Amino acid sequence: CIPWPCFELLGNEDPKICQHYVQAPNDVKVEFLNDSNSQSDTIIVSWKPSYYIAFLRGFQVSLQALGGTSVACQLFLFHRNLSLPTSHAQRVYKSDPFPGLSLGSQYAVTVMALPVPEEWERFYRSEIFSTRCAEKNGFEQCKNWYPKHIEVQQEGSAITVTFNLAPPNLGIRSYFSLCYTNGRKKYTDIIPDLTTNKTHHSYQLSDLQEGTNYTCEEEVGNQEELVSLRKNRLTPPRLLICYSSHEGPTHVKAVMQLGVFIQQHMATQVCLDLWDSLSVAEEGSMPWHCRQIRESDFVLVMCSRGFNQRPKPEDDDGDEDQAYSSDAIIQLIGAEVGRAKARGQDLSKFMAAIFEYSEETDIPTELRLISHYVLTSDLPLLFSHLHGVALHRPGAYLKIDHISEKGFAKVPAGAALQWAIYEAGMALEGKGQHSLE
Repeated sequence: CIPWPCFELLGNEDPKICQHYVQAPNDVKVEFLNDSNSQSDTIIVSWKPSYYIAFLRGFQVSLQALGGTSVACQLFLFHRNLSLPTSHAQRVYKSDPFPGLSLGSQYAVTVMALPVPEEWERFYRSEIFSTRCAEKNGFEQCKNWYPKHIEVQQEGSAITVTFNLAPPNLGIRSYFSLCYTNGRKKYTDIIPDLTTNKTHHSYQLSDLQEGTNYTCEEEVGNQEELVSLRKNRLTPPRLLICYSSHEGPTHVKAVMQLGVFIQQHMATQVCLDLWDSLSVAEEGSMPWHCRQIRESDFVLVMCSRGFNQRPKPEDDDGDEDQAYSSDAIIQLIGAEVGRAKARGQDLSKFMAAIFEYSEETDIPTELRLISHYVLTSDLPLLFSHLHGVALHRPGAYLKIDHISEKGFAKVPAGAALQWAIYEAGMALEGKGQHSLE
């Protein structure tokens, strides 16, 4: 699923062709196919090419599970000598079916125009969608639920949104709205009054810019009890998670599942290179991480033995990403921490953590100055750090079942995190025994 750069695909035939611009496809849509399988979904993807199609050579369609690394790809190439007229920009192209998608899961589909230009911009279009669990199996069989009917009414500058509430037997009491525009996001907590209306709820969107297009999502809230978060924060805190890949795929999977849990149940926007592979490929690992460190509210370094296994120059195997994960990121964040400490600045932006199968000594010396946690037992402390709320105060304490030491595994994302940590611990234990032998 690596995009083909222009010069590699067509440069030998005509180097000048790579100077021409190929723009992203339009009207990317996801359509569900009717099938008898109640355990999975099947989709097809449709799209239209842009008007800049004279030098278009095909499309690449990729599908990735959010919070997962599985990727499916389909490649559509035209004949080399084919030149499309502008009128073909209204033609609708369709992918082959993508079968076997897990129900109640979120996926991202990306359609790229080929060849990929040398300047990585505006050559692809992505859409996020959720597979249909409740529609195929009923509410009782599905733990994830989303509003199906949403209406938006505008009177002057007042925007009123009405959506259907979850059935009472699901026990959903809170919702939230997330609106996007021009790279900015607006987060709104929604607590319906079920005594007045048990089927629908209306609320108003405020502080919107006139003449601007917005995209808004309604999803259910995941916290069982209301928590007073910072009132001056309009959007969830942005958290960058860094890690080492030296321990192998099971450790990487545990880090990924941690990101999924934090994003779903800790009211936090997680940034992880596994979920942004296109931008990483476009910018390069180091520039991408530098930008994310600068733009994120918090940086969490998941420490492990790999952080202390920095590759020597003579042992360089050419794996740039692995070397970067275990060495450059420590130096980069360590330098940031050192500068902040020397200037007397707040160090709370940076955190270090380990899973239970790691040791405190796995935290590098450069990161000993910042707060560090053991996960999953310290999930409440991590929540407190991210949102600036006290775990204890006179006569009260913070209680959120989904992030307690025992309660986090009651939700699907927590159970997946627990199992991923167990698998990673067993894999590392086996690797250690093999080394001793």
